[in-house]
Amino acid sequence: MKFSLKPGNIAQMRGHGGWAAVFFGESALDLTISRGSGNNVDIQDQVSAPLPSPDEAPDGKARWQAAVETLRARINPREHRIVTAMGCEEVLCQTLRLPTTQASELQQMLDLQIDGLTPFPMEEAVYSFEALEKTENETRVLVAVARRATVNERVEVLEKAGLPPEVVGIDALAVFRSFVRRNLLPVDDKLNAFVQVTVTAANVIVYTKSVPVAIRSLVLGSGSLGSPENRAALRDELQRTLVAAQAEQASRQIGQLTLATWNEKQRAEVEELSKTWNGTAHCYTNGSAPTPGASLCAETAGSEVARLNLLPEEWRRRRRTAQIRKRLVRGGIAVAALYLLVVIAFLSMMAVQQARLSAVNAEISKRQKAFADAQNIHQLLETMQRQLDTKYSVLEVLRAVCELMPDTVKLNAYSFKKDDTVVLKAQAQSATVGDEFISSLEKCPLFSKVAPGPMRTDALVGGLTKFDVVCTLKSAPATPTGNAVWH
Repeated sequence: MKFSLKPGNIAQMRGHGGWAAVFFGESALDLTISRGSGNNVDIQDQVSAPLPSPDEAPDGKARWQAAVETLRARINPREHRIVTAMGCEEVLCQTLRLPTTQASELQQMLDLQIDGLTPFPMEEAVYSFEALEKTENETRVLVAVARRATVNERVEVLEKAGLPPEVVGIDALAVFRSFVRRNLLPVDDKLNAFVQVTVTAANVIVYTKSVPVAIRSLVLGSGSLGSPENRAALRDELQRTLVAAQAEQASRQIGQLTLATWNEKQRAEVEELSKTWNGTAHCYTNGSAPTPGASLCAETAGSEVARLNLLPEEWRRRRRTAQIRKRLVRGGIAVAALYLLVVIAFLSMMAVQQARLSAVNAEISKRQKAFADAQNIHQLLETMQRQLDTKYSVLEVLRAVCELMPDTVKLNAYSFKKDDTVVLKAQAQSATVGDEFISSLEKCPLFSKVAPGPMRTDALVGGLTKFDVVCTLKSAPATPTGNAVWH
């Protein structure tokens, strides 16, 4: 079974598997599972769970719980969003005309008027509304009021079974709109009537141009429609309902009556009622009429505007809290996963670097002996080079000193330290001659530094000048600069 939807509505469904409707019937609970496909909503499965007999479960809530547990095994709530409905006879529906404004301001207007629309205290009631027709100055809204306890009974049963409903609609209204979508109802401007007949009630929707004008539930007496008297009484009530609606809209004529039922036992009775109706009447029975469950799925999935939702605010708060908690948990898991990935990446990089460092250390250790051997060979080579190099030998240095020493200078002592220094002790005819000799030594390419000591003139030996000189060889290792120390 398929119901055509506009493309924009399907986009709203693609975030989940689809919708699943739980319909509370007189003798069974019906589960309808739908899923979006192309531009249609496909009804994939329809299952019924009979209610236990009153002898087996005297408490009505317990009977529902047993049946819904059976349905729970046929669906995964993670893949479908749950919708259910109240019976129209359990809801007070009324149309009001309000000034055209935003939805939030309409809500405020209704909050001020709702006390006058319900026969029981507001703390015991739950209500919802939807806009039916809107003009520039006026908006006609449909207001639905139900007992909070009655709604909570069904919601609690579904919640306990793990099927939390997101929408609580009205069965007759969903079926009516399903008839409209399937072009089974007239769309003229007459006052037409759609009647959903159940074992206990006849739910009447008076409409024009497919828009509800009035909604009323007629409770059927004992025997339902089994007797001509009961059918006549229902026929009279339907007539009065249409006349009352016509009184508010005198320009409109009474149009067609459409009857629908899914109870096979009532089929003949409903068909008989349509035959005795004073006017045009059509009858749709089980098999030819869309079921309430399928209608709920199609209406919820295909709604372009905000529809009635009688789900009490406390359940909605729980939904929001659960969603926030779920998001926080998912966010925490995501953060923890990201942190774990960062830690793993960091540890992996550390392991890679450690492996590289270990490899380098191993290579260093492997080449350490070869490096030490190379250093020893280098030192040996330098030693051998110094041994073979006669440029800074004692004789070569002495020869160079003798070549620079004038005839008037006499060398008294010559002290040579290989690759270090040469200490000269000499005497000259005068201090001037001694200074000239020292200046010649400073220019000698064998010496990197010449440090003269104090000059002394000895009158006892003919006025000769004695002096000492320390010459540092260029082959000497580098030492901190400073003045030579004489003792």
